[in-house]
Amino acid sequence: MNKSRFLALSVLLATSGIGAAYAQAPALAAGTYKLTVGSKTPCDVTITSEGSLTPGATCETGVSLAKWQQSGANGYQLLSGSGETYAVLKPHGEQLEGITFADQRKVVLSH
Repeated sequence: MNKSRFLALSVLLATSGIGAAYAQAPALAAGTYKLTVGSKTPCDVTITSEGSLTPGATCETGVSLAKWQQSGANGYQLLSGSGETYAVLKPHGEQLEGITFADQRKVVLSH
């Protein structure tokens, strides 16, 4: 009897922890972020609450990034000036991570 109670409590605690992890996903608010693409040096990008994204002069993304938008419940898309999806980012700790669609390079967006 104690085993079944312990198992039920363990399952309950594990599933409540998963829900808390999703609830604590970092919000993409207006401000300056660091963008890292592949092995390139991180560069500054400015994000507005209206959905624009302006890379700094030293950003080497290979694409002219211009926009961001929410993707699903807890993800974000980075878009080119022509509206093509560059990368989809998901929460990973205190930052957002994903890969580029064109060449599968890792992308990290952090404060």
